[in-house]
Amino acid sequence: MDIEWLEDFLVLSDLSSFTRAAQARNVTQSAFSRRIRSLEEWIGISLVDRDTVPPRLTMAGHLFRDAASEMVRHLHDTRIALGHRSKVFAGIKLFVAHSLTQNFLPVWIRHINEHISGLKFEISAGENYEGMVSLSSGRCDLLMVYHSPAVPMSIDDKSYPMVTLGHDKLIPVCKADIEGEPMYTLTESKLRNLPLLSYPPETFFGRICNGLIRFRPTDPFFNVIAQSPHTRVLHSLALDGIGIAWLPEQCALEDLREKRLALAGDDEWSARVEIRLYASQERSRLLQANLWENIKELPDMLVAAG
Repeated sequence: MDIEWLEDFLVLSDLSSFTRAAQARNVTQSAFSRRIRSLEEWIGISLVDRDTVPPRLTMAGHLFRDAASEMVRHLHDTRIALGHRSKVFAGIKLFVAHSLTQNFLPVWIRHINEHISGLKFEISAGENYEGMVSLSSGRCDLLMVYHSPAVPMSIDDKSYPMVTLGHDKLIPVCKADIEGEPMYTLTESKLRNLPLLSYPPETFFGRICNGLIRFRPTDPFFNVIAQSPHTRVLHSLALDGIGIAWLPEQCALEDLREKRLALAGDDEWSARVEIRLYASQERSRLLQANLWENIKELPDMLVAAG
């Protein structure tokens, strides 16, 4: 049994799609499917119901998901204990969702360093599902990600203490014209294909945006001009007038104030999201004295500052 099979299964349980999960794991769909089959053969029972659309976990799959998460975490913890990683805790390994690195992360680190001096962060960034695997496998100490009920995360709050750091909103924006009005609006006629700057469908923001623009009686038609998992890329393209992009409000606020960007739709086209920080029980005990308590005291100040 390969630990990668367990990590594959955890990603599949979050994305509910063999195609998206294979893309997330950077392997072909056929190779990914073989690895899931190999895991099922090793266990001796089917974990995924492939007859449903999208595929769902079987009862055994739901039971095994928590066990898989624990196994991955324990394997990596054992590897650390055997000397793979220095026994001296040199820095806080922080995994951050891509979009939070642009605005929120610098503010948060500045505030936490005002309360505790001498902290060292080793920062990596990626997608939510990558962060969940990183946390469960012991590759990071803290996980900072967006959260939305529309995109459930398979994280057990009992195993991974959580604190809410703030709130944001995913909003549709595009370049503003000379009068400060949007170049494109989501209320325009269906006869027009609106240029869309999109996220890949397997990403956190991609799944939220798909929910916002699908199954509406008044949906405009979209023409996807560019796709990227990085908010910074879509932000730049929107500023250049390439199309409509859904961006976190905190990333677009200054451009909206300066009328470089304009809202392309009202609140019905927006989605509220929460900014969360997770840590495992074991990892939180490794952090410097009172760090977790100080982190829990920060949210009100951060929200007020925002």
